[in-house]
Amino acid sequence: MRDHTVVVGFGTKGRSAIRTACAAGLRKEQVVVIDPSAKVIDAARAEGYEGVIGDATRNDVLRRAEVQRAGRIVIATQRDDTAVLVALTARQLNPGAKIVAAVREEENAPLLRQSGADEVITSAGAAGRLLGLSVLSPAAGRVMEDLIQQGDGLDLVERPVTKAEAGRTPRETDDLVVSVVRGHRVLDYDDPAIGVLEPTDRVVTIVRVGPGSERAALGAPGMPGVPPLPPA
Repeated sequence: MRDHTVVVGFGTKGRSAIRTACAAGLRKEQVVVIDPSAKVIDAARAEGYEGVIGDATRNDVLRRAEVQRAGRIVIATQRDDTAVLVALTARQLNPGAKIVAAVREEENAPLLRQSGADEVITSAGAAGRLLGLSVLSPAAGRVMEDLIQQGDGLDLVERPVTKAEAGRTPRETDDLVVSVVRGHRVLDYDDPAIGVLEPTDRVVTIVRVGPGSERAALGAPGMPGVPPLPPA
């Protein structure tokens, strides 16, 4: 297996993460789940994923999941210290993989980044911010919840700039562009540094998907509104 996605931990966070990725076009047979519980791995296999039983802080377990060949690694462990150890070990085995990890406490996020994670999501903090937004503006809270539920209603998607869009400003595209990814920078749609869209740019857009959507497929055949996955 090569350029696959490895998910460490198949609890609530791990399941939600991989279901969201699959709704965006990732194929189940390209997902390998690592978890120390045999029952959890049985459940993962029942959903169509590959599974490896073991402690993901160990080199041999990560190698059985072929982490060294993976394109993406999702770390969704129950403990922050475990997440740090997994990130360190995975990064040593695969310097080029995209590593995304979740932590419970915001104070541990810098340590996880230093350990090799490219993106760190603070689960408790994210939930708290959504709660606070919903208190002040229930409508805005519902929109945000819709956006993070991939595959139905409004979705945030990242996709390449089309030939027709190159040379235009973000506001001149048919989609609602919220950010432009240029190299390693993520620019707000109204950032003067963007100028016009370049052929090598990627855009983060809000699109409507699900039953009744008329959007043409941008990624996997037969999946309206699904963009190709970004490179690792």
